[in-house]
Amino acid sequence: MEKNLVMNDASKPIHKSPPTTPPAAAAGPLPARVYDLNLPGCREVQLSQEEVEHFKTSGFIVKKGLIDPSELERVVDCVWSAAAELGFPFDRNDPATYTLPKDHGLFPQTEPKSTYHDGAGIPNYFGGTTGGWTWRHYTPCTEDWFLQRTARHANVQAVVQQLIGSNVRPSRRCRGLYVVFPRASDAFPVAGLAPHTDGIASQLNCMIYAADCPPHGGGFTLWPGSHRSCYYHMENEYNMEPKAGYDELLAKIKATVTPVEIAAEAGDCCFWHPRSLHAAGVNTSSHLRIVVPCDFQQDKPTEWRPPYSGFSLRKAKATGKSLSPENSGMKGELRLQWWIDTHEFSAPDSPPRRDMWEDWEI
Repeated sequence: MEKNLVMNDASKPIHKSPPTTPPAAAAGPLPARVYDLNLPGCREVQLSQEEVEHFKTSGFIVKKGLIDPSELERVVDCVWSAAAELGFPFDRNDPATYTLPKDHGLFPQTEPKSTYHDGAGIPNYFGGTTGGWTWRHYTPCTEDWFLQRTARHANVQAVVQQLIGSNVRPSRRCRGLYVVFPRASDAFPVAGLAPHTDGIASQLNCMIYAADCPPHGGGFTLWPGSHRSCYYHMENEYNMEPKAGYDELLAKIKATVTPVEIAAEAGDCCFWHPRSLHAAGVNTSSHLRIVVPCDFQQDKPTEWRPPYSGFSLRKAKATGKSLSPENSGMKGELRLQWWIDTHEFSAPDSPPRRDMWEDWEI
């Protein structure tokens, strides 16, 4: 079916559950602090006990230098090659050219982000948040050479297996190259985070820093401990079926928990629990923030469809709307997240476990 071209609007959370009560005035989020904890073992492939405990308690760990930066140079080159093809007037050697004013007019029209195209999706998606202009470049993220340097990298896989077990579903794609431009004050006069949770069936996620990201450079930001609260506020363990009051829970976390911003060097990797509340950081540096998000799950039978935005497959069927991938991206229709590598497990999901780590290696 024909799909109309639309201008990209501001990036929106992948999940927004319907409000169950009239919303109160939202507070927060609180200002982020830069994460500066160097846990024992953070520069080793092997997990330390301190890292395991931090992951369980806070929902994330940072492995420093897990990938040699030289292996990521070709990954970063993809951003600059695509920028040249799109006619962006960036000089790679002049960071002053990276900041985009309010009316820059550089971003081309694209199809809606969830346009399926037989699973290939769209090549680029552009938007903006209070943290800065954003660009998601998807094209190279299914290529073998790209995956060998990111999601399939031996060191990344070694950490994944220490967390969720050796039976890991082979990675078929990364989400994309996620770029945050330096924030222009005229475009976004009020800086702020856009926290959200993802409506996906991952068991483990990883943010691979493809380029250096200094403090306040748009680093991946998350709310420590939110993974536990959000996990136990689901009807099911893995699928996106939040209980009543989920929005209120997120509002409380934003108002009471200080988020941490992960400033990192190229090759650093942040492994995090997918129920965590998170956001892209505010980029007030002169750098482009370039990360590669990856999704992992145990190798069990799954649905062929990628996850719907904001709905489990069961809930999507209950809407009465078409499940056809060709309708994804059309106004008023369900939206398939084709850029997500993990799908719902085929076996019926069960409620959250009393011990949420029971089927993990930790």
